[in-house]
Amino acid sequence: MDRKNFLETLKKKILLLDGGYGSEFIKRGYSNIPAELLNIMHPEVVYQLHNEYIEAGADIILTNTFSANRKKLKELKLEDDFLRINSKAVEIAKNAAKDKVLVFGDISSLGEFPKPLGTLEMKDTIEEFYQQAKILYNAGVDGFIVETISDIKELKAAIWGIRKVSSELPLIAHMTFEKNGSSITGTSVEIFANVVNDLDIDVIGINCTLGPDELIDVFQKLSFSTNKPLSVEPNAGKPIYDGKTIEYRMTPEVFGMYVEDYVELGANIIGGCCGTTPLHIKVIKNMIKNRKTKKIYKDIPIMYSSRTILKKYHPFTVIGEKINPAGNNSFQKEIEEFNFEEIIKRANSQKSAGADALDLNIGIEKILNTEHIKHIILELDKYSSLPLSLDIQNVDFLETALIEYPGRPIINSARLTKKDLDKKLEFIKKYGGLLIILAMGKDIPESAEERFQLIQTKWKELEKLGFSKKQFIVDPLVLSVAANYNPNITLDTIKLLSSHNFNTIIGLSNLSFGLPNRSQINAAFLSRAIYNGLNSAIMNPEDSLLMNILKGNQLLDGNLVIENKIENRDKLVENILQGNQENLKTIIQKELEEKEPLEISQNILAKAMEQIGDLYSEGKIYLPELLLASDTVKPIFDYINQFIGESETKKAKVVIATVEGDIHDIGKNIVATVLRSSNFEVIDLGKDVETQKIVEAVRKEKPQILGLSAMMTTTIGKIEEVVNEVRKLSFPVKIIAGGASMNKQLANNFGCDAYAKDASEGLKICKRWIEEINYGDDN
Repeated sequence: MDRKNFLETLKKKILLLDGGYGSEFIKRGYSNIPAELLNIMHPEVVYQLHNEYIEAGADIILTNTFSANRKKLKELKLEDDFLRINSKAVEIAKNAAKDKVLVFGDISSLGEFPKPLGTLEMKDTIEEFYQQAKILYNAGVDGFIVETISDIKELKAAIWGIRKVSSELPLIAHMTFEKNGSSITGTSVEIFANVVNDLDIDVIGINCTLGPDELIDVFQKLSFSTNKPLSVEPNAGKPIYDGKTIEYRMTPEVFGMYVEDYVELGANIIGGCCGTTPLHIKVIKNMIKNRKTKKIYKDIPIMYSSRTILKKYHPFTVIGEKINPAGNNSFQKEIEEFNFEEIIKRANSQKSAGADALDLNIGIEKILNTEHIKHIILELDKYSSLPLSLDIQNVDFLETALIEYPGRPIINSARLTKKDLDKKLEFIKKYGGLLIILAMGKDIPESAEERFQLIQTKWKELEKLGFSKKQFIVDPLVLSVAANYNPNITLDTIKLLSSHNFNTIIGLSNLSFGLPNRSQINAAFLSRAIYNGLNSAIMNPEDSLLMNILKGNQLLDGNLVIENKIENRDKLVENILQGNQENLKTIIQKELEEKEPLEISQNILAKAMEQIGDLYSEGKIYLPELLLASDTVKPIFDYINQFIGESETKKAKVVIATVEGDIHDIGKNIVATVLRSSNFEVIDLGKDVETQKIVEAVRKEKPQILGLSAMMTTTIGKIEEVVNEVRKLSFPVKIIAGGASMNKQLANNFGCDAYAKDASEGLKICKRWIEEINYGDDN
């Protein structure tokens, strides 16, 4: 089925996806073998489950390839079977489908994030998805679904990799979210929609993590944030595992009670994820039988975003202009030498001053290359959470930035010439974003009417191509008054554009170039421009006169939004969160004048990191900020430790590992990061670590604490195995366990000393244990 027919079908009826695969294979006695390996070892088992889902009423079945990407198979030592596993999965599914139902190729996370949150290069990430999609396509799938992705950048890579293979087949794109509506990497469901609304997909949706009762609120936020068809796959509640068997206790009947709610919110496709069975699918089928899709059109405002911050373009957007080395040779030289400290410093200062977004201008582009661009985008993603306006003219550089950027950027800008505009239109179609178009072709029209007519004429062409005004911002052009330019031409152009519902922006500082008293001139012009309908300006947010004029105009227009301020944080915490090592070191050096190094390490720096851990646990900061804090504070701990006796340097030694058979280590890595940030010595053995290797590391390192992680229900039993072996050693060690499938009862049953639901709780438990050891408290 091609995309057009697929979308027409979705307008007429609600389609039913199948249910869980991994959880069903475990129930059927295949817990000790990777699910994807069943395609070649026991194809009849996979065929039987497909057939049961079809008999239950599924309109779409998914290939048994959820974790069959090349990277994960390599980690399972199955890379040689990559082609065979994927192609066989399609063959089995198509044999079961018998052309009566659709077969979609199932693709999921690689198990590691792209940079800066992980170590993967974006080009390699795209290639991994491309390779799997190519096999599935050649084997004859009817479409694709991307599931259980928690990083927006990885999702983009998956979409682009699949679209390299085919632009004709339908594509469903899912992310997975916590109950608070954010992914573990800090992307809200609204940002997910804002980014993916632009991309070349057909259906947007959510799956996994939550049951239908908890997922409904998150799905509602998604429904209100997009006009694309919607898909949803809840879990059958929370998994219960007693060390031997796993249960999802939400019955098909209870699961089915929530189907009506999803239908009312506009769901076009409904299925089940972990724990759902053919019986769950049968109940859903009965609930949606003869139900037509409920189409709900939403007037979604114009927005742009980073991975963690979503901003509305209206009523006014302040785009900071200070990341621009024009006229600053030393700044330009730093960029050329891959020194981005000044960029980060300027980004943070503009953010503090009230900028909504940052204009990124890299200066003299001919002395730079794509590696400069890639590193700058990665650094700003890591150190600054504000959305970006990409003021990059070299098309290769701009494309590099768009590939690396995790959010929905503003692209600055395109002249109305065929060569320039066509390339930028190609970019926003593929990569998304808001495009600034200049009211000029090869030359700048002299009058306001001519500029407006040029935009009007070009807009008719863009409209025929399927573009919306919400994808564009018009720059009416501001020139220097010092060059005898009449500023009223710009003001009149703004008025004409605004009266026809065009979004507008100006480069404010161009007006006063070469003049004294620039701030006053800019402020006066800004006030008049806002009165004429201006929506945005690239300007200096650190100019208090400009910002006060802006706020005054917003107040008079009834558009002043008084945002809730983030609670006051002490200077130490704020500098750590901003990655400002220089300021942080200055604060610590001042403390060293009055306090002992050990006191500063334990009672000041460690306490600050504990606060940051609490902020992460409470959902007030996200994984990018947590990783940045860890990177920032580590050299400061090292600096303090040089003044402390070696025996007092570290709080304690911790060995940490993800157990054998489990290749998921995101949670374990977060715990290791938090512990290191609080001055624990962490020996990270990695993922899929054999029991004997963990025991040997404990014997050799003699840690005070052993941390064990298991995300998969099939590997939880390995935690008990490790605990039993470690307890045979001749010295005591505290054991703490965690992971998506672990719980307190299991930890107790396995003989662990504690269970931690997240990194923050794990840190508190470890700190308490060390205090007990230090003070000889055995209770």
